[in-house]
Parts: sequence; C-alpha cells; structure tokens
Amino acid sequence: MTDADKRDRIIAAAYDVLSKKGFDKASTKEIANTAGVAQGLINYYFPSKDLLFAEVFRRETKKYCATFGPLALDGKPLSITSIAGMLEEPKSRALQEPEWFRLRYELSAIGLRNDNAKEILKEMLTTKKQHISAVIQSIEKVSPEQADTLASILYAVIDGLGLQKVADPEFKYDEAYGMLAGMLGAYYQMISKKEEA
Repeated sequence: MTDADKRDRIIAAAYDVLSKKGFDKASTKEIANTAGVAQGLINYYFPSKDLLFAEVFRRETKKYCATFGPLALDGKPLSITSIAGMLEEPKSRALQEPEWFRLRYELSAIGLRNDNAKEILKEMLTTKKQHISAVIQSIEKVSPEQADTLASILYAVIDGLGLQKVADPEFKYDEAYGMLAGMLGAYYQMISKKEEA
C-alpha cells in the first residue's frame, strides 16, 4: 500500500467515525482501527486531530461540488421549475446525509478556532462559492460579479436551511426551498428586464 493509499484510507475512516460519533467522541485509535493502520501513522500524516478533520472537510467539499454541474436548460427559458431543479441536489443532501451537515458545522468550528485549520476552512468556503458561482454563470444575463455575490448569499441560505432541517425534522424544508426558487426566479426576471431596457 502506497503512502497516498494509507492517507486516503485514514481520511475515509475519519469521515466514517466522525459521521457516527461526532468530533468530541471520535478517537484517533478508532479511526486507525477503521482504516486498518497503526495509530502512529495518523500522527505521521496529520500532526493534529483538528488537521485530520479539516482534511476530511476538504475532501467531502470537493466530492459534494462534483455531484452537480451547470444548469442544463436545453434552450428553454429559465423558470421557477428549472431553478427548483438546480436546487434539488443541495436540498436532498441534508435529507439523505444529515450526518454530513452535522459534521460540516463541527469542522467549521474547528476551522474558526485552529489557525492551521482556518486556511482549509477558508479554502473550502471559497471552493463552494466558486462552484455555485460557476453554476449561476451558466445562466445567460448573469454577470460574473452578480454571480459571485449571489453565490455567497445562496451558500449561506443552503447551509442555513440544511441546518434547520437537521436540527428540526418538522421544519418546513420543501416550502422554504419552494420560496427560495420563487425568489431566485423573481431576481432573474428583474435582471433580465434591466438588460432589455
């Protein structure tokens, strides 16, 4: 097994253990057992537990961004229905993988208190916003500047809605996403009219 393979196994095992136990209860011993490696190897690749968990955050963020691509309109005009379709992937993530949302918030807290992990947190926030911005820019009549600003807002809204759903299973998640699609549709119509004027 190569160094890269061992490192990958440790990161995958850390995600598995973290998802089930959370940051406070996850131990490097259990992660090593799950990965099938010696515990000392974790310290070799990751000098601190926080840095290992920050690396999990980086890996999972990239996987998440890779799960959906640009909005395919197939020549049709943008509508609330097509916007709702675009939002389906981030919406379903909180329903299908609530442990990922819980874990993201724990890893964000690590990034805010640990200077080494803070850079990884900043990088991952930028990665997500850039990905959302690229999806938005695939829609004509949205400038790169508008897309970047809207991406920051959407990122905060998507995360906030996911957090509410994970924390409160009774939260009216579908209704909130429906309203978000309507608001985005209204925004798109507004900028389209400005472009035509």
